[in-house]
Amino acid sequence: MQLLIAEVMPQLRVQLAGSLAETLQALQTAGRFDLVLLDLTLSDVHGLAGLHKLREDFPYVPVVILSAQDDRDTVLAALDGGAMGFISKAAAPAELKDALLHVLVEHRIHLPQSVSGGMAALPEGGGGRALAELSALGLTERQIEVLGYVVQGLRNKEIARLLDRSEVVVKKHVTATLQALGAPNRTKLLVLLSQRGYRVPSMRAGVAPADD
Repeated sequence: MQLLIAEVMPQLRVQLAGSLAETLQALQTAGRFDLVLLDLTLSDVHGLAGLHKLREDFPYVPVVILSAQDDRDTVLAALDGGAMGFISKAAAPAELKDALLHVLVEHRIHLPQSVSGGMAALPEGGGGRALAELSALGLTERQIEVLGYVVQGLRNKEIARLLDRSEVVVKKHVTATLQALGAPNRTKLLVLLSQRGYRVPSMRAGVAPADD
């Protein structure tokens, strides 16, 4: 995997960790990371427990699951747990390269075919659609901003802290967004956005003012 990442994006610095404990230590001491690729089978943790711990301790670090176990239930459970995407180890090398480009360069949600329904991960002619286009559905600037954080795996409490708003206000924005897009929950929302080719905004250090 390290060699493949180096081939796709040689400018990246890759740090390997063989356990969840090593991963947490690296995040605490080695500075900013743009992405964590998390295997569901590590030496000290199995399944989604590692994802839950990462989301609890480092909620603002994007996490993408890398696993050979890519059945629909596992993928959806990972999304529900706050993962920004899912890459199957069973993918062919060319597909794996595309997945890394989608996630690391284009900030795209990437899902395996077991969930995406075989639809192309990237629409023709560009690097994906901006969430701002959803204003055509009547979403406000703030609702689109909240949606961007939802897609990155943040919970209402974390979004409220970033925006300096109450959880009640954030929940209203999330509910309005789900209704506008016809998604019953956050997990289905991620699948829908992935299928329609929307890209994920990068996490920002600061938050620009917007009317609620």
